Amino acid sequence: MKDSSSKTSTCPVFVGGTGRSGTTIAGELIGASPAYALVPIELRFHVDRGGLTDLAREVVDIEQFEATMRSQWYVRPPNKGGPRGAHVILGPPELDDALLRLRKSENADRWLAAGAFLTDVIEPFQRSRGAESWVEMTPPNGKNANMLARMIPEAKFIHMVRDGRDVASSVVRRSWGPNDMAGAILWWGNQMRAINKATSVIEPSRVLTMRLESLVGEQRESAYNQVQGLLGMDDDESMRQFFEINITGEMSHEGRWRGGLSDREQHEVENLYADQLKRLERTGTPMPSIL
Repeated sequence: MKDSSSKTSTCPVFVGGTGRSGTTIAGELIGASPAYALVPIELRFHVDRGGLTDLAREVVDIEQFEATMRSQWYVRPPNKGGPRGAHVILGPPELDDALLRLRKSENADRWLAAGAFLTDVIEPFQRSRGAESWVEMTPPNGKNANMLARMIPEAKFIHMVRDGRDVASSVVRRSWGPNDMAGAILWWGNQMRAINKATSVIEPSRVLTMRLESLVGEQRESAYNQVQGLLGMDDDESMRQFFEINITGEMSHEGRWRGGLSDREQHEVENLYADQLKRLERTGTPMPSIL
């Protein structure tokens, strides 16, 4: 195997999806390459309401964005996974400098200014890792991909897709989504349509739609090669090792949605899911096949 760091594209990568769809797995796979620094937390300030996308669209002004950046996104309440917020990768002086540069560029192209701010936040962390580029894995990157592509025209995107029944089964256990399977499957379908709408306007060579199940299935080598192809790199020893050791069939929890459900309840879920798949097909968002 060859180390391809000299051939690796320097393009940043945004990984997105519906949530509970494998975004972390994809981000960690790319971040295993020394060419890419994996942002270890979901930054969120670039895609959340009132964030960079809203600043670029003039939904909020710079004062509103800065206030929310400092109060909400810089330090977020920790969860079971540890500390969250941009402070994990950026110190207060660097944040001050980035915000000052953003203010000075207010009369320039707002989209590129927003992208430059995002780059200013991530680049110190990237440099500390000795990496050529970075990968960020906030799930709503998917449904905001069209706007992120305007911010950073060279960026590439991975849309992670997972069986909607397994997504729904995971979502109902969280506090941030629907708490019943019917609502969660409907939510999944709506998210899939929004992501397709956003990614369909981007140059196809910059977008990879990947089934989580493909990375762990019989054709997982083909799925791995597709990720490498998007990045514009040959095989990378560190990335290959991570793939072979850490990305296993157990990670996808395929069919886990059936757990605890009676035969009747499973049948109801299957009908709800089939209806969503038909709706996706009708609206031009077909479910990608497993490789």
